[in-house]
Amino acid sequence: MEGFWNRVFEFLEPTIGQSAVDALKNLDVSEKISWLQVKLPRARLLIEISESRSFIYKPIDELLPQLKEAVNKAEIVIAEFESQKQRLEGSNWRIQGELLNNFSNWISNYPDNVVSAHCMLDHVCNEMENLCSMLDILKNPNQFNIHISRICATLPRAKLLIERSECWRLKHKSIDELLPQLKEAVYKAEIEKDDVESMKRILEGAECRVEGELLNYLRNWMTVVLEKAKIAQGNLDCVCKEMKNLCKNYNIPKIPSQFGNTARPITTSRHRDEPCGRDKELNDAIRLLRVPESGSCGRKRVRKKRNSGLYIPENSSNVEKKRRLAILPIVGMGGVGKTTLAQMIYKDKRVLSYFDLRIWICVSDKFDRERLMKEIIECASGKNCNVSNLNKIEETLEETLKSKRVLLVLDDIWSKDWQNLLGPINESSEGSVIILTTRSSEHLQCTGVNMTILNSIFLEGLEEEIYWDFFRSCSGLEVTSDNYCQLESIAIEICHRLKGSPLAAKTLGGLLKNRINERDWIAIRDSKMWELKQEEHDIMPALQLSYQHLPSHLKKCFSFCSLYPKDHELSAIELAKLWIMEGFIPTENDNLKHMEDVALGYFQDLKNGCFFLKKTTNVEYEHWIYEKHVIHDLMHDVCQSITTEECYCLQDGEICLNKDNIHHLAIFKRPSKLRLREVLEFKKVHTLLVPFSNYGINAIKSWCRGLTDIRHLSLPYCNITELPENIGNLKHLQYNTPIEKLPDSFCTLYNLQHLDMWSCDNFSKSEGFPNGSNNLIGLQFFRPPLHLVHFLTDKPNLIRAMQLYDLDYDVYKHGENKIENLKHLTGVRGSFYIKSLENALTKKAAEEAELNKQEFVDTLSLDMVRTIFSWKLPSRNNEIHSEVLEGSRPHHNLRVLEIFNYGGAALASWMGDNLLSNLRRVFLSDCSICSVSQLPRSITELKIVSCGQLTSLMDCLRPKLLPELKCLNLSLCHDLESLPVESFSGFESLEKLCIKYCFMLTCPTKMVLPPSIKVLKLKSCGELENSIPSCLENLSSLEKLSLFNCQRIVSIPDEVMRNLKSLKSLYVENCQNLISLGDEEFLKSLKHCVIKKCPKLKKTRRRNPDGRQLSDVPSSSNAGKRKARARK
Repeated sequence: MEGFWNRVFEFLEPTIGQSAVDALKNLDVSEKISWLQVKLPRARLLIEISESRSFIYKPIDELLPQLKEAVNKAEIVIAEFESQKQRLEGSNWRIQGELLNNFSNWISNYPDNVVSAHCMLDHVCNEMENLCSMLDILKNPNQFNIHISRICATLPRAKLLIERSECWRLKHKSIDELLPQLKEAVYKAEIEKDDVESMKRILEGAECRVEGELLNYLRNWMTVVLEKAKIAQGNLDCVCKEMKNLCKNYNIPKIPSQFGNTARPITTSRHRDEPCGRDKELNDAIRLLRVPESGSCGRKRVRKKRNSGLYIPENSSNVEKKRRLAILPIVGMGGVGKTTLAQMIYKDKRVLSYFDLRIWICVSDKFDRERLMKEIIECASGKNCNVSNLNKIEETLEETLKSKRVLLVLDDIWSKDWQNLLGPINESSEGSVIILTTRSSEHLQCTGVNMTILNSIFLEGLEEEIYWDFFRSCSGLEVTSDNYCQLESIAIEICHRLKGSPLAAKTLGGLLKNRINERDWIAIRDSKMWELKQEEHDIMPALQLSYQHLPSHLKKCFSFCSLYPKDHELSAIELAKLWIMEGFIPTENDNLKHMEDVALGYFQDLKNGCFFLKKTTNVEYEHWIYEKHVIHDLMHDVCQSITTEECYCLQDGEICLNKDNIHHLAIFKRPSKLRLREVLEFKKVHTLLVPFSNYGINAIKSWCRGLTDIRHLSLPYCNITELPENIGNLKHLQYNTPIEKLPDSFCTLYNLQHLDMWSCDNFSKSEGFPNGSNNLIGLQFFRPPLHLVHFLTDKPNLIRAMQLYDLDYDVYKHGENKIENLKHLTGVRGSFYIKSLENALTKKAAEEAELNKQEFVDTLSLDMVRTIFSWKLPSRNNEIHSEVLEGSRPHHNLRVLEIFNYGGAALASWMGDNLLSNLRRVFLSDCSICSVSQLPRSITELKIVSCGQLTSLMDCLRPKLLPELKCLNLSLCHDLESLPVESFSGFESLEKLCIKYCFMLTCPTKMVLPPSIKVLKLKSCGELENSIPSCLENLSSLEKLSLFNCQRIVSIPDEVMRNLKSLKSLYVENCQNLISLGDEEFLKSLKHCVIKKCPKLKKTRRRNPDGRQLSDVPSSSNAGKRKARARK
C-alpha cells in the first residue's frame, strides 16, 4: 500500500505541483482504509448475530439498520479506492485530461468519506457488541446468581434468630441493643434479594421487547448489585454470628415448633364465644341503670312518663330532682372483659326497649374531642358529618340528641378528658346514661354539676371454676377425649397462669384448640416466656406466647398491623391488599384473585385466634352493614413491641425517637397538624401508607423527592389528580383516586410489580399513559379502569400483567364497548358477566371476542339483552341470538355457565361436544328454547327458570348422560310436559330435586327417586303429584320435604313418614285434598314443621315442642324475618 502511494506521488509531482502532492500526503487515509478492511468481516459477522437476536431485544433491532448502513458505506469507500487504484495502474502513468479531472475530484472528497465511514462503523460496531454482550449476560443469569445465593441461604436463619430473640429483649439489654442491627441487616439483604428476583422476572419476560433507557439501567444495576450483595452478605453474617452467641450465652430457647396438623375429632359440643360468669355484673348494671325489669315496658310506654328513667326518691330536694346525666364506670385490668360486659349491656333486650338511641364510641388513648363528637353524630343519625367548625359540630350534636333517652358507651378511657364531651350530651333526655370502660378509677373524677357517678363495677378475673370451664371450651378440651386425663393436669397449670383473663383464655386456648398431641401442651406450659417480668395481674406473657407459636406467615401479617393506631377499625380486604403489597402472600400462577383469597384466609386464621376482634357495628349506611374489626389494646402492645424498630404510625401528639431505623410508615396525623419536613426525617422508609384524603400533590411531591427508598406507596383515598415526576423506585403503587394521567418518569419504574388503578375513573384515555410505559417489564399485577382497557393494545407488558375479576361488561353495537374489544380483556378472573350480547349481531363478531381464550374465568354469564323479557323480538333477532351464542364458546376451564334472555330455539352446539369438560353448573333463565338435546357430562347442578316455551327434557335428562348430577331445579316452565321421571332413580348422586310451577307436566309412570335425595320440593307440578307418596319410599337421607299447592295428594301414610329417618323439616301448604299426614309422635320429633291451608287434614291436637298446634304454625314470623336479615 505504501509503495503504491509513493509511485502516485512521484508521477503527480510534475503535473499538479509540489504543494498538491504535499496535501495528498497529509490525507493519512491509508491507515483508516486498512482498518476498514480488517473490521468489515467482523462487522458482517456481527450483523448475522444481531439478526438472530433482534426479535428478542428491541435495542438490537433498532441498531441493526445503522450497522448495515455503516458496513455498506465502508464497502463503498474501499471499492472506490480499489477502482481508482486499478485505473491508475492501467494508465501506464500517462495522465490524460479526463482522468486527471476525475482523480482530482476523488482526491478532494475521499478523505471525508474515509473518516466518516471509519467513525460510523467504529461507533456502531462497539455499540452492537455491547448490546450482544449484555444480552448474553442477561440470558445467562447464573453468573450473577452465584453472588446472591448466599444471601438467600442466610436470610431464613437470620429471621429465625429474630423470632427467637425478640421476646427476650425486655429481659436482656444486650439482645435489645443488637436486635435492631440484625433487623437492619436482614432488611438490606432482602432489598438485594428483591432486586435479583426483579431482574429474573425481567429476563423471563425478555420476549416482551423493551425500549428507552432500560439498557443503561441494566448495565448500572449489574455493576452495583454485586457489590451491594457482597456488603449485605458480610454484614448479615457478622450480626447473625453475634446474636447467635448471645442467645447461646443467655440460654434463649429455640423457636417453638409450629403445631402439627394432628387435631382432635370435631364433636357436637358448642364453643362458647363469650365467657360466662358475668351474669351478676350484668344484672347489677341493669339495676344501676334503672332499666325496668318488665319486658313489656318498652320505649313507647316509657315516653309517657319521662321522669321514670333514673330513679329519684319523692322526698329528695329540688336540686336532686334536676335532670342529671348518669355515669356508669366499668373498671378493670386489660383483657379482663370490660368491653365484653359493656357489649352485653348494650345488646340486652331490656336496654334495647328502654333507650331511644344507643351509641358506641371507642375513645382509646388518643383523645380527640372533634373526632369523637363527629362519630357520635354519625352513629346517631346514620349520616356522614362533614362539618369542620367546632361550634357547629357541638350544635349539631345537641340537636341530634335533644329530647332522646341515650345510652352512650365510651370504650377504653385513658384520661379525664372525656368530660369535655358532656356539654352537648346534657341536652339528651332525662334517664340518659354514659357507660365508661377504663383500666383506672383515677380517670373518673368528675367536676360537672349535672352528673351522677353511679357505683363503679370493678371487674376481676373470672372465678376459678367458671374460668376452667371457659378455658376448656376455648381450647376444645373435651372430657370425652381419649387423652383427656393426660392433658387435664397440664391444662390446669396453664389455666392457673392466665389469672382469670378471658382474653388470655381465648388467645392461648385458640392456639391449643383441638390439639391432641401432649407435646404441644407441654411446650406451652414449660415455655420460658412465663419468666418475663410482669405485674400481679399482667397477662402479657400469655399473649406473647400466643404470638410466638403462630406460623411465620401469620406472624408477619399480624405484626405489620402495628402501622395502624390503637382501636383503628380494620377491614379484611384492606389488610389483604396491604399484605399482598408487602409480599407476605405467596404468588401462584400470578393470580391476584387467588392471592386475595389466601390473604383473607390468613385474616380468618388470626381472627379465629382472637388476634382480631369483631367490632360492634351501630350504624347502617345506605342499608349496608360493614363488618369491621379491631385489635385488642394488649395485643396491639404485643404487636408494637415486635416491630418497634421497623413500623411506625405517625399520629397527633406523638414524637418518634428512632426515625433512622423505621422502614414502614403510616401517616395518621391530620394535615393541619403535620409539617411536611416531619415525614422527611424518616430517611429509610420503604413503605408509605397515606390513608387520608386531605394531603395534596405538594405533600406527595415533597415526600417522593426526599424519601428515595420508597418502594411501596399506597394512596387509597388521597384526593389528587396527578402523580409527581419524582415517584422514586416504586415496586408497588396502589392508587384508587381520581387520577387523570401519569408522569413521564413513570416509564422508568422498571421494578414496578403491582399497579392498582381500578377506581381511577377519570383517567385520560389519550394522555394518561406516557409513551414509554411499555418499559414496565417487571409488572406482575395491573388493574386498570375498565374504560382504559381498549387503549392498551400497543403496550404488551401492561396487557400481560392485567388482571380484572368479577367483571361486568355491557356490549354496544358501536364505540368502545363493541364485542370485538373483549379480546383485549385478557386478564379476567373469577366471574364475567356480559350484558346485551345480542348487539354483537353476527357469529363472526362474537368469535372475534375470543371468549375461548379466557382461561381464568370461573363463571360466565351471557345476557342477551339488557331488560328481562325484552327478548320477545321478531324472528330475525332470534336467529341473531342463535348465531351470537354459537360464536361465544367459552374456555374449557369454565365451571359455571349462566344464560339469560336467550331467544333461540336451541342451545349452541358446543354445549354437547364435550368441549366444556370442567363445567359444573348450568343456569338457564328466561330463554325461549323448546328443548335441550345435550349437556356436558360433567355438570352437577342444572337450573332452568322461566323458560316458557320449553316442552321436554327427555333427551338430556338421563343418568347415563349426566352421571354426576346432584341438584335439579325446574321452575316456572309453564309448557313443560315431558320428564323421564321413571329413570330418576339412576341419578345416584342426586341430592336436591326442586320442581315448581310446571303445571303441564304429564307423567304416565310414577317418579322413582334415588335414596341419595336430601331435599325434595314440589309446588304446582301437574301429574307429577301422583307420585306422592310412592316416591317417598326408601328416602332414608331425606332431610327437607316441601309440598305446596299439590291438589292431587290425598294421604301420606304413617309408615311412609316413619321411614324418613333423617327428616328434620316439613313444609306443607295449600294441599286442599290432604286428609292424613303421618302420626303425632313423628311430627313432634321434627325440628321445623309448618302445615297450613290444608282444610281436610284431621284436626288432632298435635303439637310442636314449643307448644303450638302444627296447623297454626305460621310460615315465618316478623321476628324470624328480622333475624334472617340480620344474619345476612
